[in-house]
Amino acid sequence: MSAAVAVRLWEYGGYWIGHVAGSDYLYANWYDQRTGRTHRRSLETKVFAEAQDRLIALAGSAKVNASRSPDAVLLSAALDFYYENDVKLKPSAKPAFRAIQLVIEYATAKIGPTARVSAFSKIQQREFMRWCVKTYDHKAGTIARNLSVVSAAFGFGTRSQIVRDGFGIEKEVLLLDETPRVVTQMSEVVALTELPESAPRDWLPSFEEFGRFIDAIDARQENLFRFVVIALNTWARPEAIIDFRPKAQVDWSFGLVDLNPPGRRQNKKRRPKIKLTDNLTGWLQHWNTDAPMTWDGKPVTTMKKTFKRHAEACGMPNFTQYTVRHFMATHARQIKPPVSKEQRDVWLGHADSRTAKWYEHRDPEFLEDARRATDSLIEELQRFTTRALSTRKLRAKSSFSVVQGKER
Repeated sequence: MSAAVAVRLWEYGGYWIGHVAGSDYLYANWYDQRTGRTHRRSLETKVFAEAQDRLIALAGSAKVNASRSPDAVLLSAALDFYYENDVKLKPSAKPAFRAIQLVIEYATAKIGPTARVSAFSKIQQREFMRWCVKTYDHKAGTIARNLSVVSAAFGFGTRSQIVRDGFGIEKEVLLLDETPRVVTQMSEVVALTELPESAPRDWLPSFEEFGRFIDAIDARQENLFRFVVIALNTWARPEAIIDFRPKAQVDWSFGLVDLNPPGRRQNKKRRPKIKLTDNLTGWLQHWNTDAPMTWDGKPVTTMKKTFKRHAEACGMPNFTQYTVRHFMATHARQIKPPVSKEQRDVWLGHADSRTAKWYEHRDPEFLEDARRATDSLIEELQRFTTRALSTRKLRAKSSFSVVQGKER
């Protein structure tokens, strides 16, 4: 929408505030070089000071500062820029947001609210580590993970990014010329703080414990049961299970499951193409839906809290969504005959494209050892749970109930 505004009351970052004939409200205005027209948008206020604040918020303060020196860019601006334009909509958004909160809290208290990027030197990083230990009793691994968010934010700021401001206008932004190096390795955190190195999470449930976990899933937790079934059959990461849509991702003709949905670009957490197990075939046919996990008619977007609550109720707080993946990969190595490292790597999504090329997806032997092992391990787990883990057993139980004249 074009507008001819006679008076520019105040300018900021390529935008200006002005009035429109017949209205007391203040408007933001900008010139579009591509179309050669001036556009406007109401700031929904008649108060000039409020209009200024709203224009600043919409234009984005990080875009106005012409200096890209780490001595000029606010630490908080660099972290916010990364969160808003890169990580906000990713699965890692919540831990990244928490890490950013911690750094800003520390910087505000110990350096000052206007701390610049350059202030987060190695000395300040060491002080941040010690502050995390004293204030929150953080372990070395937690500190290293939080600092990796800062490192990612700094790296993001040094690469030219195309971002949209509050007006929906795309701009190319290079926030920083350079940044301090950030400690991200746990070994460095340990050396700087003298903390003990965090132990790896190597807890693994026994078959009996896993069976108890499954048997404790009641009828109201059908989504949790389906999550566990898909996890057992695919060894997939939680996000891949939540995103799973059989109609688009299962090739029934060749018995394949593509864990990377159409339109998603592969990243370092690779989602592989694997063999469709007999067990999963039965469940997908039994459920007969394109979104196996739904709530109130819509696909669920996370199972993290539900999973955690159930694990704690079972007295197994270390049992996480990733435990199923770890359980299957570990026992596939120990089963007789064991599944080769190459097949395990491909099935887990650890293999790069060079390794995966050794396997032809439509070859009958493609990942066949891993497929057989998966079905066998689920059958073994069935020995330790009363709930049916296969539709074959489910049908058998139903038939037995009918013969006995019982309702189930």
